[in-house]
Amino acid sequence: MKREMKDKLNPMNGTMVQNFTEMKENGKIMESMDTNKQLKEKGKQPDPKQDTEPK
Repeated sequence: MKREMKDKLNPMNGTMVQNFTEMKENGKIMESMDTNKQLKEKGKQPDPKQDTEPK
């Protein structure tokens, strides 16, 4: 049981922030970023990993 919990607490992907303060700062920065749709309208290339339609 402990191993299962440990596996769930250690994500396989990286983390963007180390604490709640960094998370709030990162959120403020991301609010001003263009969406993929806005990037396309400006003639720019959006992130291909995030530029997919839901199935």
